[in-house]
Amino acid sequence: MSGETPAAREGAGATSGAETLAAEGATTPAKPRTPPWRHVLNGALLVVFLVVAGIVLHTAPTEEQWQAAIPVTGPVGQTLTGRNIQATVTDVRVADAVTASNGWSGETSGVWVVVDARVEAVLTDYGVSLGTAQLKIGDTLYGASERPDQATIEGAVLSVGLPQTGPLMFEVPEDAVAGDDARGAEIQLAANDDPRTDSMVVVPIDLAALPREASVTTDKPVWGIG
Repeated sequence: MSGETPAAREGAGATSGAETLAAEGATTPAKPRTPPWRHVLNGALLVVFLVVAGIVLHTAPTEEQWQAAIPVTGPVGQTLTGRNIQATVTDVRVADAVTASNGWSGETSGVWVVVDARVEAVLTDYGVSLGTAQLKIGDTLYGASERPDQATIEGAVLSVGLPQTGPLMFEVPEDAVAGDDARGAEIQLAANDDPRTDSMVVVPIDLAALPREASVTTDKPVWGIG
């Protein structure tokens, strides 16, 4: 049996209760406040992030740009070489009428742009042809005429080291060879009919500066003469 008296037990209980109340009543230390400069820094970093994100968004290539042809550009008379095409545009003429070497005669309500070119394959000639032969005036593309049939090199099979030499004929509206768009025209040649992500030979030409002839007679296409 404990020798502790009731009075002692009551005193101890009172002391314990007082300690508990003192502990409960103690003030919890306040959390340190974030310094103002840190808010300013966070705001500045957010602004920088948004600016960089905006620049990336507006300068990243579009899908159309990713798939665009790769231009190989040079003037008339210069030999231009792409991945699997080598081409030289040797002459460009504008005429009201054209007569091909096979006797075909082309009359039009517009005009003819006649291009003389030499084209060959570079790496391989397996399944390779002059699938793209077009004239760009402004935002409009004109394909080389197929009407003269074998009298042009449109669609001609290309070989490595054995160039195809001959004309290409483009029928365009009469007003297409005058004005600002005509001054920035382009002859575009590629070794397939879908030149996306592949080489395209591009020859700028000022159509507005060319004399307009009444009629042009073209030479027969030749294979194998450089």
